[in-house]
Amino acid sequence: MLTFKHILFPVDLSAQCREAVPFVRAAATRFNADIALLHVMEIPPYWYGTMGAESFAAMIDLPKLAEQRKQQVDGFLAEELSGLPVQRILEQGDPASLIEEYAEKRNIDLVMMPTHGHGPFRRLLLGSVTAKVLHDLACPIWTGAHAERQATHPNEIRSMMCAVDLTQETIPMLDWAARLATVYGAKLRIVHAVPGSEVPPDQFFDTDLDAFLMNTAREEIGKLQSSAGTDFEVCIGRGDVARVVREAALHHDADLVVIGRGLIKKTLGRFRAHAYSIIREAPCPVLSV
Repeated sequence: MLTFKHILFPVDLSAQCREAVPFVRAAATRFNADIALLHVMEIPPYWYGTMGAESFAAMIDLPKLAEQRKQQVDGFLAEELSGLPVQRILEQGDPASLIEEYAEKRNIDLVMMPTHGHGPFRRLLLGSVTAKVLHDLACPIWTGAHAERQATHPNEIRSMMCAVDLTQETIPMLDWAARLATVYGAKLRIVHAVPGSEVPPDQFFDTDLDAFLMNTAREEIGKLQSSAGTDFEVCIGRGDVARVVREAALHHDADLVVIGRGLIKKTLGRFRAHAYSIIREAPCPVLSV
């Protein structure tokens, strides 16, 4: 049975982290998992400007600053995570690199982190740390760009969408999503986006191209499902991938969207190239594998 025993919860002590807590608590409780709450104290170059890092370190009491930050981390979300096995870790350096290093060395099963935009551009940007972690890590990563909308019912995953492309990598993802749906007793549906209409080639001059593309996609998904041993309802839409996934998730009142994502050094397919936009636009948390 699919399970998560070690959850990494990177925090920057922000309000977005608090919005993710109900989901972290729900996952840890369901899977009886340990939580590693990791905070990385970063000292950006612009703090010390032209004086240089060594001069800055001489002027600022870094050990004292680290001790103050440790006290903040020790008290952060203490009440919200009470009763759970939580290890609190403070590191200093580059957040994305240290998150990746910790996850790989400690065999983390699941990383749970909110996404961060900036001001009025929140819907347009993923925080750079989240984006890099998504790009580099191989383990499943939960993200909640709009977690505050569902924080009152984090335990209830009754409807799931699995967004797929037409590559062979879809087969293990379908199997993984099916096992997760079984754990939660959730209804799982597949969603796929076909390209918008373009000028059809001559051989399709009397054929509706949209219908042709959708029928072809449905046939290919049927073959992939056969190989995966699944038989889920399929929702196919035309146009932008993120928009199609968002509309399907809204229509079926999805509590979770499962997606695949390309890894560095691998060719990114059309779907995987849209992973970031799916996460930004999804009306519910996204679990990428």
